[in-house]
Amino acid sequence: MKRSSGFTLIELLVVISIIGILASLAIPAVTSALTRGQLTQTLNNARQLTLATQQMSLDTTVTGNGPAWTTSDGTTMVSFQDFINNLVSNNYLTANDVKKLLAAPGVAQATVTTTNITVDTNTSALTVFQTTEGTANDQAFIVTRNWSDGALTTNTPYAKKGFVVFRKGGDGAIYTRPSDASAYTNVFGVTNAANLKAIQ
Repeated sequence: MKRSSGFTLIELLVVISIIGILASLAIPAVTSALTRGQLTQTLNNARQLTLATQQMSLDTTVTGNGPAWTTSDGTTMVSFQDFINNLVSNNYLTANDVKKLLAAPGVAQATVTTTNITVDTNTSALTVFQTTEGTANDQAFIVTRNWSDGALTTNTPYAKKGFVVFRKGGDGAIYTRPSDASAYTNVFGVTNAANLKAIQ
């Protein structure tokens, strides 16, 4: 009488163990790729916010009055809420555009009505620094909120997994090494980076 062949318990355990090992090796790579993709989206969001601000400032330069960068009149700094209001009320972005641009994993969503958006530093993935027309182009204009005073923090988004920097001149990058956060000359390209002040 012929016996049917099949897997023994030992063979099944070996196969399950191998699958478990392969899965444990793959998970960090998948997680890293997901974070990188999210950081890339945040970089694109910072780019769009910078482009809208540049256009607003260019129009103000042509007309001779109005908001420019993070100011109301070229010199007087405004709050983060007023900065966003200037972009929305002057039709450089819609309220829903801003909500998407300020979003990132783990960040509270800004409140949006048909035409208005309520924001503060807790409903934004991005920190915007005080900037005027005379500010150097290589100064940081926007960074993710987890960068603070030259170091990565546990703040969302991304905590110490990486951060985004976008400079006034229109270029930006993703940094994934914590040591980059304090390397001012490499990341920001300016000697006064330690004196950057966020609009609140």
